[in-house]
Amino acid sequence: MSTEPASGHASTLVTQEMDGGGPTPVGRRLAEWRKRRGLAVASLATRAGLPEQLIEDLEAGRDWVDQRHVLSSLATGLRLDPAELTGQPYMPCGADHCTVHSLGWHVRRHLARVFSADGAVAEANREQLAVLVDGLRAADDGGDLVSAVLKVPPLLELASPPQAGEADREVAVLRAAAHTAVGRLLRRLGYWDLAWSVLSQACPPAARPAVLGEEVRLLLDMGQAELAVARAAGAAGVTAEVLLTVAIAHAALGHEAESERLLAVVQDKAVGPQQRSEAASAGAFAAAERGAFDQVLDRAAGTACLPVGDRAGLLVLTASARARLGRYGAAAEDLAAAESIAPLHTRLDPLARELVSVLLAHGDEHAEVLGGIAARFGMK
Repeated sequence: MSTEPASGHASTLVTQEMDGGGPTPVGRRLAEWRKRRGLAVASLATRAGLPEQLIEDLEAGRDWVDQRHVLSSLATGLRLDPAELTGQPYMPCGADHCTVHSLGWHVRRHLARVFSADGAVAEANREQLAVLVDGLRAADDGGDLVSAVLKVPPLLELASPPQAGEADREVAVLRAAAHTAVGRLLRRLGYWDLAWSVLSQACPPAARPAVLGEEVRLLLDMGQAELAVARAAGAAGVTAEVLLTVAIAHAALGHEAESERLLAVVQDKAVGPQQRSEAASAGAFAAAERGAFDQVLDRAAGTACLPVGDRAGLLVLTASARARLGRYGAAAEDLAAAESIAPLHTRLDPLARELVSVLLAHGDEHAEVLGGIAARFGMK
């Protein structure tokens, strides 16, 4: 059997998602890539540092992936980016998703112009930059990805790297904030390579803490928990957001004590309901990495003040935890709630797509609702 990888992105190699009763999207891609690599289950288990039984269960549809460290370990064992197993970025399904999918084209065009020898740089306008950055953040936080994406092209025009000798510190910080906001949006959508390229342009020292937070989060989403921890180690101006992300990374690495210590540090210093909600949410994600599903639900109960986009992500997490505990009806309700408040955020979440496959196989009570979700996810 040839061990050469198939050409093309995984999302173009798999054209139809499961509708229940078989492997989840990740489980099916796992089997396909393992065979393309010419690996036996035992060999992949050794490479990935995971039990053979888990790999067999994933490929047979008896289990699913809802922990970052499992996904990254499988990808490492197959010499893949985790996105190749999740299928990100997904092929567009519907007009809104097509608009969101165009973000990759806009960013590639922008980067090509920036790196070309004669790339023109727009004159920075402080007021316009500030309005666009705030608008992009608000739309992303509010779960309106279409509005967020539509703000990116004009924002990138104004946020091009500064001319040599530019001395306006406030504009430089706004440029960095723009690149960080675009990088965050790209990360959410699965354009991880483009996100890193955009973040590399946001480098003024005054903006470093905000940029660092997004870099660490990006590394964690890419399955690089060790690099995420290393990136934050010894950095100046580490924010609570960075510490919370590092806490999740430590949980993914099996460092429970350090993870809980960092969570406690941030929780103790949290001021106001939003900061306490952010700390509780990070605690729920850390508990999920450890497989402590009851703790996921307990900690999620203290997250009333999250932005809509983050709230949707947490609802996907609690839905998965409820499914692990055999509460499939409640899991379906959480998943439906996530889609109702932030449709595209939820539909583009790889773990949400995993969960849809699981619930379709177990959620007879909510079969009609789940079937509608699967269709809107582009899985049927």
